[in-house]
Amino acid sequence: MTRKDRRHIESFLSVGEDVTLGMVIIDQDKCKGCGFCAAACAAAALEITADKKCRMVEEMPFCISCGDCVAICPEDAIELTEFIQFHRFFRYLDRGEPEQPRKF
Repeated sequence: MTRKDRRHIESFLSVGEDVTLGMVIIDQDKCKGCGFCAAACAAAALEITADKKCRMVEEMPFCISCGDCVAICPEDAIELTEFIQFHRFFRYLDRGEPEQPRKF
């Protein structure tokens, strides 16, 4: 590995190459469209549709796997399925499987 390779910084614009974004699954049958999740999402990866249902933004949902949407959903309609992953020079220490965060 060259010195130039070691200086490379992961870019959020290189999705798939440098970083894999987080992912949530939304149970449309449980979702009542309250909008708490979209308001709590720090990355603006969730939106409320015209038919009052929550979904991930279609064009590059920038989910950072914070779990705020899961914790604030009163209907338990959202599940965190994947953490954000950096592929180059980060090492994850015993993160384990995604778990439900505590409720507010």
